[in-house]
Amino acid sequence: MADVARIAGVSRSTVSYALSGVRPIAPETRERILQAMSDLGYTPNLLAQGLAGKRTGIVSLIFPVGEQGMNTTEFEYVQGAAEQARADGYHLLLWPMDPDDLGEMQRVVAQGLVDGILLMEIRSFDERIPILIETGVPFVSIGRPTDAAGLAFVDADFEAMGELAVAHLVGLGHTEIGLVTHSRESLDAGYGPVVRSWDAVAAAASRHGINARLFPAASSLAGGRDVFEQILEGAPETTGLVMINEAATAGLLGAAANHGWRVPEFLSFVAINTSAGSAERFMPALTTASAEPRAMGREAAQFLSRRLKGEGTEVLQWLAEPVLTLRGSTTVARATRS
Repeated sequence: MADVARIAGVSRSTVSYALSGVRPIAPETRERILQAMSDLGYTPNLLAQGLAGKRTGIVSLIFPVGEQGMNTTEFEYVQGAAEQARADGYHLLLWPMDPDDLGEMQRVVAQGLVDGILLMEIRSFDERIPILIETGVPFVSIGRPTDAAGLAFVDADFEAMGELAVAHLVGLGHTEIGLVTHSRESLDAGYGPVVRSWDAVAAAASRHGINARLFPAASSLAGGRDVFEQILEGAPETTGLVMINEAATAGLLGAAANHGWRVPEFLSFVAINTSAGSAERFMPALTTASAEPRAMGREAAQFLSRRLKGEGTEVLQWLAEPVLTLRGSTTVARATRS
């Protein structure tokens, strides 16, 4: 550090402040310090820096890897958050953690390993949130609980997504549709995307005067095949499906093909809360009613950076507006199928 200070023409304490962020440093001074570090090949020890300056330069994204693992869409949230954190001078640590293991999260915060937290996979009532509020650690959630007053969050506008998806199917003549979500256990646990998507689709179907049925499914190929069997046995009049379970979607498409139900001629699919990258991996590519997850990840990380830097005192909340993107998985509804 002494060599960095000498080459940059500043004191050692100024170098320390520039690394820790404890005190504001003029941009030109910071630039000289960074250039000196680059010239010397100097890499600071982040944890030692944190112990000295009460900051680590690390933010954690807590992601519960549950029954569905991490799908393509969720990975894009992480990508966006990591890109923005890096641009704001932070390192992003992905921390897979069971949402019910509250003790683990408390230990992460108590040990001072991270400066702030991004919290994913939010439940309607999420016990992690009051714990984080009590500790005082800055955090931003991707998703939101039922009562989000005073919380900083970024979330998809599920009500708008549900309306876009249902209105599109109605416009194509579909009157019997279903929503394929994650498991019944996820719904009973109050997993936010499952609860909000069903509420949104059911409400939109009611407004448009059509029937909507809920199909909970395990997040797996087998889960999708099971849903198709349910449709065959109990709801063969179904002509359109709204999907929010990427793993089950693949299984359902395969089962439909095996039974001669061509997509979209016999069964139309609209995916919600699904990225373009994920939708285009299916055959046919899926029509989507979704916001951009990478942009949402970036926005959440930017919100956290603003909180860490004390920039503004307003409540930071953003509902991302979805867009309907037509691909090959929807068409006019079939009249009947014998």
